[in-house]
Amino acid sequence: MATTSPPSPFLSDTDAQARLEELRQYVAKPMPKHDGNNKPWTDPSPALVEGSAVLIGNKYHASNVPALVREQVTAVLNCASGGISRLPMDELQAANIDYEFTNVRRDDVTYPILYDWNTREPSQHLIVAKALYHRIKEMGGRVLFFCVAGQNRSAALAVAVLLLFGHKLEEILVSLSKTRPFVLENEGFQRQVIELEAMLQKATPRGPPEDPVFSFGNPNARLARRTTMDNSLLGVVEVELLIPGLCTMDVKIPKESSIKAVKARLVEYVNEFLLKHYSNQNNNNNTNASSVGSTSVLPASSSKVAKSWMVLAMFGYDDMYDFPCETEAIEERVQLELMQKVFGLDVFTPQGTNEQHVRWSSKCRFALVIFSVFQTNDSTNLTWEEPWTFVHEERPGAPATFLEYNLLTTHLRAWDFVTGQSYCSTKPIVFSFSPDPRDKRQFMRISTSANEPVQFHAPGEGGILGMGANAIVHRVDLGKVVASTNSREPGFMDACPPEDRWDAAVKRHFSYHKMVAFLENRSEAGLAKRIRLASSLNSDGRVVEFYGLGVGLAANCSNLNEYKFEAMLLARYEEEFSTYTMKKFMQDYLVPLERASSEERPDIEAMQSKFTLISVKVLLVSLLNAFRDLTLMGVQAFDFNNANVLVSRDYRLCRLIDIDGDSKGSIQLDENAAYIRGSPGSLAMHKPSLDIDLNVVLPTLVEQLILGKGRSNSFVVNKRSEIWRATPEKARELIMEILRENFYPYVHGEDERFKAEKHVHKVALWFYAMLKKQPPWGHWTRDIYDAMRCIDHLPIS
Repeated sequence: MATTSPPSPFLSDTDAQARLEELRQYVAKPMPKHDGNNKPWTDPSPALVEGSAVLIGNKYHASNVPALVREQVTAVLNCASGGISRLPMDELQAANIDYEFTNVRRDDVTYPILYDWNTREPSQHLIVAKALYHRIKEMGGRVLFFCVAGQNRSAALAVAVLLLFGHKLEEILVSLSKTRPFVLENEGFQRQVIELEAMLQKATPRGPPEDPVFSFGNPNARLARRTTMDNSLLGVVEVELLIPGLCTMDVKIPKESSIKAVKARLVEYVNEFLLKHYSNQNNNNNTNASSVGSTSVLPASSSKVAKSWMVLAMFGYDDMYDFPCETEAIEERVQLELMQKVFGLDVFTPQGTNEQHVRWSSKCRFALVIFSVFQTNDSTNLTWEEPWTFVHEERPGAPATFLEYNLLTTHLRAWDFVTGQSYCSTKPIVFSFSPDPRDKRQFMRISTSANEPVQFHAPGEGGILGMGANAIVHRVDLGKVVASTNSREPGFMDACPPEDRWDAAVKRHFSYHKMVAFLENRSEAGLAKRIRLASSLNSDGRVVEFYGLGVGLAANCSNLNEYKFEAMLLARYEEEFSTYTMKKFMQDYLVPLERASSEERPDIEAMQSKFTLISVKVLLVSLLNAFRDLTLMGVQAFDFNNANVLVSRDYRLCRLIDIDGDSKGSIQLDENAAYIRGSPGSLAMHKPSLDIDLNVVLPTLVEQLILGKGRSNSFVVNKRSEIWRATPEKARELIMEILRENFYPYVHGEDERFKAEKHVHKVALWFYAMLKKQPPWGHWTRDIYDAMRCIDHLPIS
């Protein structure tokens, strides 16, 4: 595709300019803002071109089936570039209205909607539109040409088809000037229309009158190519493929094939017809314009899809029902069930194979959400992987419509690992990112603007729960997707009851490579899925319930027109837990008040003052209970050192989060396993597999809790050494002195002092035995159950 049109063999520049001026006397007017009553204009009805069977309208006209019936419409042609997913396909079919699509990728002055700029060979869009109109006209019906606004794409194709069937351009324009004068605002489309008119005036009609065939600029290129070949006989079906933010494509896929085969075909098509184009554009311009790669200038290279998700949608269904055909997000068994139950597709197993196939239909729509691309240096064959970013632009100088019309909206989308249930954020949300992952502050900003250029403000929705070395965690309100009473709004907006909404902790990695790594089966997300499947072992909720994976949109903080997609891990966030991680809690627990910041000092003082010896025991027991749950689930490699433990507001409960793991467990989870079904005695098969050395972790934690409240970690280390070297009697005296200062600074009355001394004496004996590994503390092991029994010796009622 050339960036500018070459000289026309049919019109001189002078004649072309004169003809364009004549066209603009009738159409290309501003779209109305108000009706005759000074109310916002709503585009109430499509425009019928006088003397024809063609109407031109927008996506809402195509959804109003009763109005279509009144207008005697028997077919609709979708000319839009995706985003029109909520068409009432069943209602159209019931009204005997055919649906066809030839989705024009862009409303762009350089886009060849009618023919190729160089060869003047007709476009596939025009071939499809002409064939549909010819068929419907012969049957005595009418066709609605529609796009998003009913302004450029649908109008250009409708006018072109009427020219092919002998209508005069002036007659068409006069009719539209009365009913839809704002059409053909796109100057590139105007130029193609007048050139088509000139071509046809010099062309010779061939063929029978009922099926006129015109010779195009190239004598070998015939506009009325036969398109009646039945694709189903060839075993293929044409579907719409959306590359979110950029364009749509019409792709032929095997009509009966597996999910993996379809994705391979879509990726192959994108590599050949999209990324190859952008690579050539990159190489020719020596710049990174409008699409792939980082912000730096790259050597001449070619691009291929690296990491991506394939998302399935269906015309006629709310786009919130779309789901990813990826086992990382939803089990394949559940994917196939959703295809049958939600979209009505047939699923079967071909004879002689164990792989299940799907019978796809032309109503299927796919999105390929690209997370990364492989770049290969054409001269050295050096290949590297990088995030895929893109700049969306409908046409130069026009407001971007990506944030409004897109298969994946700016709502954060989420899917249940196990059931496939779809969730999304109750508000639109766009995250920010920085090209430099070390610039972590830029990841804190978010936008909740759906249809306007992204403006990042202080987070409200999307507020920060925490930030670590590798990732940031946002808080987002999610709602379950349910049936909607308003076809123009996502279902959760209307009907999602309060019990189906929940606060999500949304984890986003700073580094792209970590984000991609956690999508693999052996990664964090894989472990989260296993914990989710084994949630029956977590009856009292000590272990955080990972819910699933999501995909969200992020904009470059230094270039708000540049976007990328991110995969995110989702868990529940519950109010009874503070934002304390164990690491932060211990930092605040140990810090002397005089060293605390003025902002944090009141909260830290309150926490330290109310943290009693009983709190020590319940916190340790809660932590060990959570560890025990993980061992029963066969989970290894819990990253305790990075403080992935949440502490409840009352300090009585610990919850483990952020399982890291290049994991293996002693248990292979299976939905049919005995312990999932709860068979008697099934837990006897479990063996501890938690890869944490409790011999190191627990004594350190106990020492800090007992000795270090408000003292600092260096105090703990020095005092432990002093106690270790002292005689047993002196050591116990040192311990009791610290216990009195830390937990009983203000004791009044003989009875209270007696009770306190009793506890102090017992705890000192227990702590000294633990420190010196005396009975019953002689053998801390990796066995969680031994550790539990040791904690039970803590002499506090």
